[in-house]
Amino acid sequence: MWTDNETAQDFLNFRSVAATVAEIIEQAQSRPISIGVSGAWGVGKSSMIKLIRSELEDGTAESKYIFVEFNAWLYQGYDDARAALIEVVASTLAKVAEERKTGIEQTKDLLGRVNWFRAVKLVAGSAASMALGLPPTGLLGEVLELGKHVLAGQIDQDKLDSAGEITGEVGKSTEGLINAKKVRSPPKEIEALRKSFESVLEKLGVTLVVLIDDLDRCLPETTISTLEAIRLLLFLKHTAFVIAADDQMIKHAVKRHFQGVEDDLVTNYFDKLIHAMCNFQNETKPSRCRQGRPS
Repeated sequence: MWTDNETAQDFLNFRSVAATVAEIIEQAQSRPISIGVSGAWGVGKSSMIKLIRSELEDGTAESKYIFVEFNAWLYQGYDDARAALIEVVASTLAKVAEERKTGIEQTKDLLGRVNWFRAVKLVAGSAASMALGLPPTGLLGEVLELGKHVLAGQIDQDKLDSAGEITGEVGKSTEGLINAKKVRSPPKEIEALRKSFESVLEKLGVTLVVLIDDLDRCLPETTISTLEAIRLLLFLKHTAFVIAADDQMIKHAVKRHFQGVEDDLVTNYFDKLIHAMCNFQNETKPSRCRQGRPS
């Protein structure tokens, strides 16, 4: 009897499909690419992810590929999936830069921008009061006002310090995350974050291969957060994303999250993230990959 654990051994004759996916990534020649590996639970998607990685790995210290395996399900309930994915990618690049003794300054800049991204997440959204250490009543107005500044792109260290005087805790929560005094707008910072990622990858001379697994096990909120993080890094040079999930479960999460949208829009949301799709019909007969760019 076989276990249901993922494996790098090809028990189900998936090697040919893994080789096809690897070939699509190689043929992209550093152009951005995203590939979906779709199938129901238990058909071997996690094993396929490992087989794809083994097809691309050359076993050398100076490999032209850097791999990040991310399982959003593990972070569910403990961390924001969007911030977690970006931080895992940035930390991996920083580690590689240290090992190769190149691109170190670029990765420091990248990590600083990721810290800013996390700081904004601390004060935005419905969890703002908890993140800032505020009691549930009494100072809610101050929290809402701070949230308005975040959404308006007017958040800076001075406003966080001001909130810290109110609560006595904000300074500790955000210490080290924001150092600059100037106003930093989210749109500009997001674009700078994307450019910083590209700069690091170009300096290292590598392609980042992000392998996303178990996305269809997540709650709709976590699924959407992860897809939004993927979208943030998509279409950057020197990047490749492989997303293993049941596309029907993804579409269900999209429909739950964006209530009231039409079915065509639900389908388009996921399809626009994917350049190529490999569908698994059953445990032993994966279909061929089809490739095409979203409109």
